[in-house]
Amino acid sequence: MPLFDAERHERLAGAEWNEDRARDAIGRIAADANRIFDPDALWPIHPLDRSPERPPDSIKYLYHGAAGVIWALDYLNEKTAAPLTRDYLPTVRQLIPRIRADLDQYPELRKYMGAEVASYLLGEAGILLLQFKLAPSEEIAHQLYGHLEATIGDPRGIAWGGAGAMLAALFMYERTDDARWRDHFRRSFEALWNQFNYSDETRCHLWTSSLYGVTEMRLGGIHGFGANAFVMLRGRHLLDPDRADEMLRRIHETSHATALIEGKHANWPNNVGATTRPTPPSLVVQHCIGAPGVINSLAQFPSDPRWPIDALLLRAGTLVWDAGPPVKIPSLCHGAPGSGYALLKLYARTGDDRWLDRARQFAMHAIGQSDRALEQHGQRKYSLWTGDLGLALYLWDCVRATAKFPTLDVF
Repeated sequence: MPLFDAERHERLAGAEWNEDRARDAIGRIAADANRIFDPDALWPIHPLDRSPERPPDSIKYLYHGAAGVIWALDYLNEKTAAPLTRDYLPTVRQLIPRIRADLDQYPELRKYMGAEVASYLLGEAGILLLQFKLAPSEEIAHQLYGHLEATIGDPRGIAWGGAGAMLAALFMYERTDDARWRDHFRRSFEALWNQFNYSDETRCHLWTSSLYGVTEMRLGGIHGFGANAFVMLRGRHLLDPDRADEMLRRIHETSHATALIEGKHANWPNNVGATTRPTPPSLVVQHCIGAPGVINSLAQFPSDPRWPIDALLLRAGTLVWDAGPPVKIPSLCHGAPGSGYALLKLYARTGDDRWLDRARQFAMHAIGQSDRALEQHGQRKYSLWTGDLGLALYLWDCVRATAKFPTLDVF
């Protein structure tokens, strides 16, 4: 059985790495975002993002809305990659009131998002974290803490669930050294740990969760095993050593037990075991589902002879490279930048320049994809996780030869 659908990918354009071209693309994306911003309209919704469960005027969330664009512009300015030309703090302060007004006004949006106000990427928690970064205050910290408490034990990963809250708590602990954030991480860890159950069917430990009306054991880097494992690994220094070791053993066990291996390649399906899904989804190669997300999630797994994982990650990276960039608009979630980060992660893990060269070839290809999409649709996709701002950040990491996945590794 093929481990990926070739029609979902395209051949690399063949352009050699050009740092000047990468810097130019970063500058154009940032300049366009600063220029087109309107305090009332924010950024225009891309035609591909229009749907009944989204407001018709502007999206506000960290994942694919104004908060993510502002975070990206601030980060690029902070890293001297592109200048910030305006003060976005007043806008950030209005995003949550505007989200609540949207929920009141649009029934389909309220049906889809009304119960998710506390989540990290698609709720208020990520916006409060951004507001605290730009203008720290105890009032904002208190509001954020309340949201994080509301998602303890939710197994639905980073976008919706407790893993996103744990990640936000880690960012706050790193920024403030306040013990309440450390303690929240530990309590939230235990709540997720107690649901990390062994399945006789899959012969490994997994979480079962319900999302979009489907209950199953997911594996992906946003909603499933990869997402939860990533945050647990990131905060393992806060755990009791014995618990941390057992966590590593389980993650090693699950990553191998669920992998689909064919020759030199490895990939992971969306889910394994029992499911209420009527038909199985296709195998894909993206950050959200598939090998790139597993690499991005597990790349900081410690090198330990008790739990060897490098051979598996290298098989997964070879699949990412051989499959080629996804045909979609370049994005962190399901496009060339998200897959390219997996190649950057392998470079950071192995020190092998081959992976950096491959990541940079993905970067050159993604610039072409973005330029063609701009010409086709007449506007950029102003989004952190699903559009051009994520591409700009990926290009910057290719320039610096680093692998800091936005809003996961850094905030």
